[in-house]
Amino acid sequence: MIDLKNIEMIYDDNGTKINALKVKDLKVEDGEKVAFIGSSGCGKTTLFNLISGMITPTKGNVIVEDIDITTLKENERDLFRANHIGYIFQDFNLFPDFTVLQNVVLPMSFSKRYEKGEMEKEAIAMIKRVGLEKKLDQKVKTLSGGEKQRVAIARSIVNKPNIILADEPTGNLDYKNGAKIMELILQIAKEEKATLLVITHNNSQLDMFDRSINIEELNEAIK
Repeated sequence: MIDLKNIEMIYDDNGTKINALKVKDLKVEDGEKVAFIGSSGCGKTTLFNLISGMITPTKGNVIVEDIDITTLKENERDLFRANHIGYIFQDFNLFPDFTVLQNVVLPMSFSKRYEKGEMEKEAIAMIKRVGLEKKLDQKVKTLSGGEKQRVAIARSIVNKPNIILADEPTGNLDYKNGAKIMELILQIAKEEKATLLVITHNNSQLDMFDRSINIEELNEAIK
């Protein structure tokens, strides 16, 4: 379960306090597939960064997998994220001069899930799963946008996370490729029995999820 309680995220902009996010209570059950919507700047990415432990809130508690990650040190949050959370970014966040295989193997070194000798074998299996087995040794910078996102998906699930966060994973793709990528993410989450949280601006995708949450309405509920 993901459980956020009395969250406030406040930034200091040259002495001006900016409230980036306020969430009184948010729960996502294990295995749920939830879409997050809302206008740009309402705090969607901030929310995902809090859940992943990339940042910590100014106030409140973020409980993931029964662990209050706000109490962990930075290196402990990094290890927790490597073992429990897969993050898919809109801009892919890959190493362009690395091959497909190198990009997928990289996060495995931060997790304690695999022995060194197992990493390449597992990475190849994941790459095959997203349909890029013929491009293992191709540099990422030579791939299409849809192919890059498939690499990003393989990298995010190679450590078999319990939770997958996808921040506008189809935002840089055309409609046809975007639909294919979203279907692939949902299919993998279902097969892995993973909890899936997706930020999207595409309302036509909302019926694919168990429910949708408008971040602006969460903020308004506690004003």
